[in-house]
Amino acid sequence: MKKGILTTLVLFSLLSIASFAQQWVNQGAWPDATVRGQLHGVTVDPDGKVWAGNFGTEKILPVGSSDSIVVNQIRVYNADGSPASFSPIWKVVGNGINDTLKATNVRGLRTDNNGNILLVLGNKKMYRFNYQTGAGMNKVDLAVANGGTYTSPTAPAVSNDGKIFVGPVVNAGYPIMEFDTDFNKVGEVTPAFTISGFSRTLECSADGNTVYFPIYDRKFTMIYQRPDELSSFDSVGVLFTGTSCESMGFQDAAKTKLWFSAGSFFAAPNGVPDSPWVANNWYKYDVTSGNVDMVNTIQWSFNVPNSENERPRGIAFSPDGNSAYVGVFGQASDLVQKITNDGSGVDENGQSVVDGYKLSQNYPNPFNPTTKINFELRESGFATLKVYDMLGNEVATLIQNELTSGAHSVNFSASNIASGTYFYQLNVNGTRITNKMVVLK
Repeated sequence: MKKGILTTLVLFSLLSIASFAQQWVNQGAWPDATVRGQLHGVTVDPDGKVWAGNFGTEKILPVGSSDSIVVNQIRVYNADGSPASFSPIWKVVGNGINDTLKATNVRGLRTDNNGNILLVLGNKKMYRFNYQTGAGMNKVDLAVANGGTYTSPTAPAVSNDGKIFVGPVVNAGYPIMEFDTDFNKVGEVTPAFTISGFSRTLECSADGNTVYFPIYDRKFTMIYQRPDELSSFDSVGVLFTGTSCESMGFQDAAKTKLWFSAGSFFAAPNGVPDSPWVANNWYKYDVTSGNVDMVNTIQWSFNVPNSENERPRGIAFSPDGNSAYVGVFGQASDLVQKITNDGSGVDENGQSVVDGYKLSQNYPNPFNPTTKINFELRESGFATLKVYDMLGNEVATLIQNELTSGAHSVNFSASNIASGTYFYQLNVNGTRITNKMVVLK
């Protein structure tokens, strides 16, 4: 481990936060509330079609048959929510492949560098589909590729030139493998893990020389890097400390905006309810600057409030990056929810607004040494207002008691802290709102 790089990357865990970008607005179940399941893979192709994989099997009656069969299904929807002509997919047919998706589990979906769709299954198979026709194109047995054995695989990652990476769900004893665009194994990001842990997904940089591998029960994401594709990968540190990440996805084709899930109520972020990370939220990491946006998050809308059985397990973006499609695993809920960034997170008075609760930008800002924070509660409840540094460490508790509905204000003195950027978070009745402040001495 390169300790200097490790220290730098740990500092990236909770760096700067944006305050006036657009807020993501959850539009609810998509294409409608009748589509239920346990999502375990979602991706969007170049035409804007959304591919969604249900973890569990379903009974279907194939056209022209009198006998029902139990299969896994991949649902494919056009951008307007109508089914694609070849949806649902329950068989892989094409290029010499004729496999029924039977008695297995969907483990992940990802769009490759040509827009075609990769599907990884619990039976250790990986397939590629033509995104325009749904026909099968490639197949590889991951266990055979690993010398005869492998655990259930994670969702795959693909570089912009077609390198493919697949990791192990059960870490100990298995490597992260690298394949070329034709599904030939070309190497390993890691040798077999000697540590225990569990993973669900991974992502890679545009050039395939950086791999992000979340280990959700250890509450961090491992970073592996190499100087070029002819060199070996080296473990260089961790990111997103305190998050139980189970899904990742890039918003942009250049792979600079990486979204990651913070955790769920099954595996709570930081293991404590007052963590700055919020369960069932996805956060954006700017690969170029190393900043995490703590304000403008993508939020799952619970089917059952604060359910431990709704674990963020998939996120994918429309080709223009303005719509996100997310899903959870654990119980039959909305298979997919659609979230768009066409709504402002700031009202006409400069207040951040979530579910009728309002948190104003502190004034003055920047400040030295005192500033005032105004906020408004839609209804009475137990409220906390805390200040954190950029590593997520609590700096001050300004409020921690029952408050009535209506307007409130509090003064904050920064006389005992250093210059820099901090963020303050209001938490009331399960709603959290975050803004940033700057101390300038």
